[in-house]
Amino acid sequence: MKQLQYFLAALTILLSINKGIAQSFKVPLYYKFDNADSYHKYDMDIIKCVNWLEKAIPGDHAPEVKNASRFLLEFQTGCTYVGFVQNMRIDAYLSDCPQYRIYYIGGWIRYSLQNLDNANKITCTYAGIKTVLKAYKANRVFKPDANLDELATLEGKGKLKEWVEEKLN
Repeated sequence: MKQLQYFLAALTILLSINKGIAQSFKVPLYYKFDNADSYHKYDMDIIKCVNWLEKAIPGDHAPEVKNASRFLLEFQTGCTYVGFVQNMRIDAYLSDCPQYRIYYIGGWIRYSLQNLDNANKITCTYAGIKTVLKAYKANRVFKPDANLDELATLEGKGKLKEWVEEKLN
């Protein structure tokens, strides 16, 4: 009986920590992307935004997810030093759910900002897909997706990066 009480107490703490993480990001008020310097000003906010998005449950945080997604997309659209590149072969795997595309773009941008690596499209794409998979696995509010299940299987076998290389070449 005591073990059950300890387990329930630990579970309650973990759930409250997780909920705190999911609520920890707020889009900066009155942000503006006017020039190159204004984008750099928000680099850390973009990284925090992506970290939050991949953990937030869209249904529970719908307005916040929408605002964070808009912030990320506005950054991506005008930012010249993070050269996100679309690829039709990759996009085909993400087409069923627009939120997957947000995760993909976010993962790409976060990797590029954290590693100062925008030139290597393979590693940026790989990071984007891993972000999609992390969010997909964590947020089972999404309907099952055969494409993402296939990519998750490849990731589990250590072959996801090879798949990305194949799709980009």
